[in-house]
Amino acid sequence: MTGVPFLVVMNTLLYKQPCTVLLGGGWDGVVVVKQPRLRDRLAARWRPRRLDRALAGGTPPEASAALALRAERLTEPEQRRSIAQSLRRILRDAREGRRTASGRVRPSRARVTAARDQLSLLADTLDEPGPVAAGGVAQAWLLLTDGTGPLYNAHHRTTLGAGAAQAARELRPWPA
Repeated sequence: MTGVPFLVVMNTLLYKQPCTVLLGGGWDGVVVVKQPRLRDRLAARWRPRRLDRALAGGTPPEASAALALRAERLTEPEQRRSIAQSLRRILRDAREGRRTASGRVRPSRARVTAARDQLSLLADTLDEPGPVAAGGVAQAWLLLTDGTGPLYNAHHRTTLGAGAAQAARELRPWPA
């Protein structure tokens, strides 16, 4: 993890300028202010899964403009709220025994039930106001969207509870 606890992205609304990102400068540690290029914007839009995996794995958002843009999107309050609502819906469906729509990958009900407390904590932490680390949001997003991950695959090597607890811890990894 980097010394920068969370990504600072500035958007100058007054002048309607494109967003500016702060990037780590390399071996000398200098922070660089940069306008993202079209290539960076396209990478953030077209390859979000690769960027999400990098963020979830600990790559700091300020490592590249594409990562910074993806981190900005993931940490927006609407995106965080959407992930939390989806986690709560999955918990409700498992509790009530509802089946998901046909043609969709179904969460493992046994794993969801076993990880109920960790998933609730993750949803609550995502809904809390204040800054969060993009890596934790990326972990939560991947838990929710990876059809081969511990939420959907009963034979996955990682337990759902451990994955949810890790994501909740990574949302606010800096000291309180």
